[in-house]
Amino acid sequence: MAFDQQTGTASLRKEVVDSVIKGRADATYKFKQAVTISKTNAWKNTFFREDTTVLSGATGNATKGIPRGAAFPQAIVTWEEVSKRIEKYGLEDFILWEDILTNDIDVQRRTMFRIAEGVVKAVDDEIWAVLTESQSPSSIQSVTIAGTDFWHGASAAIIDNLMNAKQLIGEQNYDTSNLMCFISERDHRSIVDWLADKGSQFPTVGSEMARNGRVGTLAGIKLVVSNSVTASYALVVVPKVVGTWKQAVALSTDVEVDPYKGTRIRSVEMGVTQLTDPKAAVLIIGTQD
Repeated sequence: MAFDQQTGTASLRKEVVDSVIKGRADATYKFKQAVTISKTNAWKNTFFREDTTVLSGATGNATKGIPRGAAFPQAIVTWEEVSKRIEKYGLEDFILWEDILTNDIDVQRRTMFRIAEGVVKAVDDEIWAVLTESQSPSSIQSVTIAGTDFWHGASAAIIDNLMNAKQLIGEQNYDTSNLMCFISERDHRSIVDWLADKGSQFPTVGSEMARNGRVGTLAGIKLVVSNSVTASYALVVVPKVVGTWKQAVALSTDVEVDPYKGTRIRSVEMGVTQLTDPKAAVLIIGTQD
């Protein structure tokens, strides 16, 4: 079949478009559940990233054993200033008037779904890139899987890899009771297959995607499947702590009718991701061979 037909039905209304697109987006966002949503009206957004090292006294002036009447050891909290500018995301489509009158399939609804999907995917891609530092860990932590221990191999040690990430986050004094791990579809398949070989553990992870990509829990870590995840990587984070989505404009839609010619549907979102707590993220490297 040729994909050369435009979209349309006779009852197009802005509120209907809003409902369809936002409803679709709410169930599709994967990475927004990992970050805190914070509104902003500034183009340039600055935040301060705190050093997570536990404070202690300087050498020769320890926290423990202060002599009677002696001065207390000094401990200094340090911060790094980080600035980022708002980014704009959007898509649109123009529905021909003739198709509004005569189409035989519900391509209007499908187009609205795809517009929402495109904007959501672009936002998710950006959040993934920021939280993983474009898969080049510098401030965040990382776990590199040995060459023969990739997740679909006979020597896979998936739970140990996840627990390694959990350990690293815990050692930075973050709460590890509600961690999330973002994985690819290929690695989801590997995990389900690996668990099936373990027998009784299989039911802990489903084979079907749920709302927002959540597919189950493994080693106390919620698994989320996303096509924004780069092949051979997984990301474990402390949700709502690791970063912030500075939202200038929430996902919004606009509808404009050009009488007897067609209808334009447009969707937009504006915001930027801030990696506020890099030590609350661990990039797992080498999940695939």
